[in-house]
Formats: sequence, structure tokens, C-alpha cells
Amino acid sequence: MPVSRRLALVFPGFEPLPVEAHCSRFIREAKRTASAYGMTLSLSDPVYSGAGLRTGTIAVDASGEGWRTQTEAVVYGLGDLNAVYAERNPAVRILTGLGALADFIGTGTFFRFVWTSWRYSLFFLYPLVTLFGVVAIAAAVGSFLPVSTILRWLVGILVAVGLLWFASKRMHFLLMMDDWAFARDMARERRPDVKERIAAVAADIETRLSAPDPGEVVLAAHSFGAITVMLAIADLLSRGCDMRGAGLLTVGSSLLKVALHPAAVRLRAAVGIIATSPITWVDCQSLTDPMNFYGSRPLHTLGIRKGREARIIRVRFRTQLRPKTYRAIKYDFFRVHRQFVYGVEKRSPYAFHAILCGPEPFAAFAEEGALSENWPPASGVGKAG
Repeated sequence: MPVSRRLALVFPGFEPLPVEAHCSRFIREAKRTASAYGMTLSLSDPVYSGAGLRTGTIAVDASGEGWRTQTEAVVYGLGDLNAVYAERNPAVRILTGLGALADFIGTGTFFRFVWTSWRYSLFFLYPLVTLFGVVAIAAAVGSFLPVSTILRWLVGILVAVGLLWFASKRMHFLLMMDDWAFARDMARERRPDVKERIAAVAADIETRLSAPDPGEVVLAAHSFGAITVMLAIADLLSRGCDMRGAGLLTVGSSLLKVALHPAAVRLRAAVGIIATSPITWVDCQSLTDPMNFYGSRPLHTLGIRKGREARIIRVRFRTQLRPKTYRAIKYDFFRVHRQFVYGVEKRSPYAFHAILCGPEPFAAFAEEGALSENWPPASGVGKAG
């Protein structure tokens, strides 16, 4: 039976973007998906919350032949917590990133990455290889110049700065350094402001769940957003909040990035609480994305023996994009990582906005491991407005 009402709570990943930018992305990509799925789609302008916890609420009205689904999509703004890292001096960003990488190696977490998903371990090594390459090229250029030693050093430094600028702009080098610094701080709980924000998120979720007839409830998280939402959900469950029938959708999850660190005791406990709850958890992974733990099983990997394992769904981006689009993005790993929350150009078993805005019950998607091919009718492409 089609879903008539839904409350979709959306948690973005590690990007120093305001909630307004995330809402604009959600609206743009939902329209893109609507064309592929034959949905007639109407989206309101976002309504933003005031100070404190920033949210953007979008009223989505989707319809097709024989169905209509109204979704209240609430996008949580956590970008200011990430911006703390991006606003620092580049040298500080590099040094703290290196310190975080050393922490993950020294604690053995890196080797757990290798054991769990060898492709993810390559992503871990990427900033180190990039930095080594910059130093090697700068040293080579400086050493071969027929000038004085001082000039060689100056040229080498200028080359290194130029290469680091290029790596940051085109290869997301500084963003990756911030990402690892944030992961270390999350594992070791060094950010009391993050703890306070997660408590505020939990309180906001509880308020929305207590509203009369919220309909189907789906909490959807991308990348680092999975950590935020899981800590918030565990807090609610431990206080007796009734979340029966709710769905948890994690896509391109960074959960294991932090949870595999030995200091992340609280996060592992949160996973265990969710696993023994009535919440339906679906974890979507893609081989194309080097920034997620493809092939992993969260509970098994973390040694949690009680509860239900997440329903693992493999996503193939190639099947949801036109060949030209896929070729254009496949070597930009950050863009590939974001494809989990971007729109699709072809109907496929997975589409973020079809799951959150369409008529199919989340429980049915979880059970089948794919969106149904029977809704809406493939003919009659709807209008996105």
C-alpha cells in the first residue's frame, strides 16, 4: 500500500556548507530524480529554523498514477561544526590532519580498515601519498636548478605551495585533512560542542516524533551524518522513546571510520542499542565509492553479537546515470561519494529521493533490497516544479 504521509529527517555528511546549501541540493536533485521516476513533484521553499540547531524544512508533494505521497523533509544543518576546521590556517590543517592519520595508524585502526575494506585503506593513504608526492616533486625541481642553495630552497618551497594549492582545489587535499582531524576528535570525544549539538538533534527528533500522525518516519544519513544520527537515536532509545516502525537509512556511511577506533566506545554502544531496537536499518554501499566501507557488515565488523545486522544494499551508480555523466564523475571520488544523495537519470534499484519522496514503504524497500520496478508507471514522465 502506498505511503500517504512521511517524515524524512536528513543528515548530511562532512561538508562545511550551511543548511541553505544542503536544502538547495535536496530540491535540485529531487527534481532530477522525479523525471527519471515519472513523478509529478512539487516542493515548497525551505522554512529555516532560528538560532541554535539549524534546520530547513521542505514540504514535498509527489504523485503518480494511483498514488500521492506528502513528505515533510527536514534537513539538519551541521556545517558550522565542520567549518571550524576549514577556517583554520592551511599549515594547521595539514599538521592536525597528519596528527590524526598518525593516531589512526598508532592505534591500529588503519589495519582494521585494511581487514574490513581494503579499498578504504587506499583512501586513508591518499593524503599521505599526495603530500609525499608534493614534497618529492618540489625537492626534485629545486635540486636540479643551476642556482644557489638558498634559491633552490625558495623555488622548492614555492613549488610545494603551488602543488598544495592545486591539490586542495582539485583533489580536496585540505578537506581530507580536516575530515581525518574531525574523525579523530569524534572518536576521542574532544568536541563538547558536537556532543551538545547531537543532544539538540535528539531533542528535535523527539519533538517531531511526538507530533500527531507524522506518518512513516525515515532518518536518512550520508557519510559522517550516520554518526550524528546514530548517536542521537541511541540517546532517544536509551530514554525510552518509542521508535517502532521508524526506518534508518545510511548511505556511503562513515560509521566504521570512527567506530573502529578503540576510543570510540560510546559510538559502538550506540550501534548496539540500535541493533537491538525495532528500527529497520538499511545500509547502502557502493564499490565505485572509495570513501565507504564496501562489503562490510557493521555489527559483524564491530564484534556486536546481539541484535539484527543492517540490511546491506549494493548500489551501482553506473546503472542510474547516463554513460556521459558517469564518465564525467567517476574519477572525482568526492563527487562519486556524493552521488548517494544526488539525483538519478535512470530508474534504478536505489535512488535517494525516490526512497524519501516516493510511495514505496521503507520496510518494503528494506525487505526487497531495491525499489520496486512497478511504481510509478514508466510511461508519462511527470513535471518537477
